[in-house]
Amino acid sequence: MASNRFERFLPLAGAAAGLLFLVGLVLNRTDPSSETGPAKTFAYWQDNHGQHQIVGLLVAPLIAFLLIFFGAGLKRRLESASSDSDSGYGSVAFGGAVLAAAMFALVGMLEAAMANAAHAEERQTVYTLNQLHSYDWLGWNAAFAALLLATGIGARRNHMLPAPFAWATIAMGACLLTPLGFFAFMLLPLWLIVVGIWLSRMKTTSPIRARDQSLRPDVVVAGPPS
Repeated sequence: MASNRFERFLPLAGAAAGLLFLVGLVLNRTDPSSETGPAKTFAYWQDNHGQHQIVGLLVAPLIAFLLIFFGAGLKRRLESASSDSDSGYGSVAFGGAVLAAAMFALVGMLEAAMANAAHAEERQTVYTLNQLHSYDWLGWNAAFAALLLATGIGARRNHMLPAPFAWATIAMGACLLTPLGFFAFMLLPLWLIVVGIWLSRMKTTSPIRARDQSLRPDVVVAGPPS
């Protein structure tokens, strides 16, 4: 019973991460870009240092924590519903989730450091850290592209997601590797929420059992959520 509850929590961690991700996007929507001058950059962080301490010390670390569990859940679902548990889709998806979690932890450190530096009147430090913060999307895009592409392609093979949603996942993952990545990135919170809730309602089968059942044509390995 405890194991079943934990298995349900794994994908729901993605839904929780998506909600927090959405909160972070709203709070950071007016962050200065890399092209903003030093004076305006410092003024922004000084005026909003309290808000960004919350993002850096609470929101971002929680998202990182939850993505580890979500990645583990994705790996299990990608392998459990397939007769070929060594396909690699689950491992790539989990690796993408781990990299995304590391990026959120890094962004949390940058946010907290900039907030403290602004409070201490360290103008040059704030500007330098903001330059690094402006390019955090490079790590995020690589991480989520791997996660989405592996999940979408794997879902096409084992049908753990509806076909249209699996194709949409593949398209989002591919877009993250192009100049259109900004639009896909904005959809990531919604994707995490929808996939997390969908997978939490599905029944799982262990990879070993899935291989055994795949040899029996009268047994269906995975089906739609009940």
